[in-house]
Amino acid sequence: MGVRSHSVPRIVVKRRGSVLEYALRVIVEFNRGFDRIGLIGYGRDVCMLADVVAEVRRRLGGSVEIVGWEIDSRRVGGRRESYLYVELAYRPES
Repeated sequence: MGVRSHSVPRIVVKRRGSVLEYALRVIVEFNRGFDRIGLIGYGRDVCMLADVVAEVRRRLGGSVEIVGWEIDSRRVGGRRESYLYVELAYRPES
C-alpha cells in the first residue's frame, strides 16, 4: 500500500518530542481543516511513529484511518536507514 502523496502536509517524528506532543500536533492540523496528514519516522524513530499513530487513533477513534503507508530505506552517509511513512485521513463521524 506504498502511496505517498506529495500534496499532504508531512510531520517528521523524532525522539526529541514526545508521543503526546506529536499526536496533539496531528489533531490540531486536522482541526485547522486538513483532512490528511503524513507522518514519517527514520531509523529508531519508526517505533515512536507507530506510538503516535496509536495515540491519534485512541483519541479520535473511528474518525481517523490509515489510508496509505510506505516502508523502505534510504542511504545516509554510506549506510542504510529505514523509514516508515504513514498517511492518516480524518473523517469525522456524523
